[in-house]
Amino acid sequence: MASKSSNDRLGKLAQKLKTQKLDQSIMIGFDGYVDSLYGVIHKKSGTEKQLFKDISGFADHIKGLSGKSGQVELSLKEIKIGGNSPIMSQAMGALGFQVHCLGTLGFPKILPVFEDLNPNIQVHSLENPGQSDAFEFQDGKLIFSDCGSFDDFNWKKIKERIGLDELKKIYLGSHLVAAVDWVNLPHASNIWQGLLEEIVKPNGSIGKKFFFDLCDPSRKSNEEIREALQIISRYSEFGEVTLGLNENETNLVFEALEYPGKKESSTEEKGKAIFDNLTIACLLIHPVNRSFAITQKGVVEVAGKLVEEPNILTGGGDNFNAGYVLGCLLDLEMKERLLLGMGCSGAYIQNGKSPDLSELSQYLESWMERRKERG
Repeated sequence: MASKSSNDRLGKLAQKLKTQKLDQSIMIGFDGYVDSLYGVIHKKSGTEKQLFKDISGFADHIKGLSGKSGQVELSLKEIKIGGNSPIMSQAMGALGFQVHCLGTLGFPKILPVFEDLNPNIQVHSLENPGQSDAFEFQDGKLIFSDCGSFDDFNWKKIKERIGLDELKKIYLGSHLVAAVDWVNLPHASNIWQGLLEEIVKPNGSIGKKFFFDLCDPSRKSNEEIREALQIISRYSEFGEVTLGLNENETNLVFEALEYPGKKESSTEEKGKAIFDNLTIACLLIHPVNRSFAITQKGVVEVAGKLVEEPNILTGGGDNFNAGYVLGCLLDLEMKERLLLGMGCSGAYIQNGKSPDLSELSQYLESWMERRKERG
């Protein structure tokens, strides 16, 4: 049952967005992909297609082909921008922020798929993009990526292609810096360390906000994960740091910390252990049906709204991050930040595009009405 206070909170938040003016600038880096989104065909009669609804059904089908051979037919939905940096930039630009997107969107020329980014985004493309094929189901997605273009993409190359002076200018003019997709950039730790040592540190503590997103670290060693966490913690000397994780990433990061004798079972307990190992302001965790934040003040949790008929799934986490960052830059309470994160993600998944402030407000209002109907 939804409480009256939670409905009031949604209503007030929706109203606040209708009159909100945004003038902050944001710096986001450093990846970029061309994403091809597919449905996976289960049955087909003539031109009538029946798609696999869930990953487990598709997994059973694939398992049945072991020792044999078989064909899997795909149904192309869309070719679109991909990567955490471009998708989060698109979300922040749609909300009205001025965004500097530093990424791999084509070099020396930006690829056509990235040319229709929101006009609020200024693109700084530093390398060619990765390529991803995403198989989408109602309960999740499987992403197959070719990241070969990132093999020699490091801090030195970034400096050569944009210049330290330009990087410093972008950094000083930004209210928040987001560094995302650590997993898929082989030299991400080198990039984050270089940014810290040559841009952030020389300018001292000047009230910046920092947001980090690792992505699925299952292919990384425990030592590499711990190194990334140490780098993230070092940014706290220079501003307010948030690390965002989904539920699977929380499990993997917890395992990487190798706590002896620990038997935490819940996501919250694992999150607390991770937070205690870091020096950051906030650990943000967003399972599919809720989200919660861990700070020195404790744990704040907010229930979510399931999108029953998703239009798109790839990019939902990036839009969640954008909504949360919106709340950060508006200096809202933590519950409001979480609601904006889930609202922005839900609107994107439901409508197939990142919402502007008006559309986000409308989504929050519909969420409130849905809660009232269910009592």
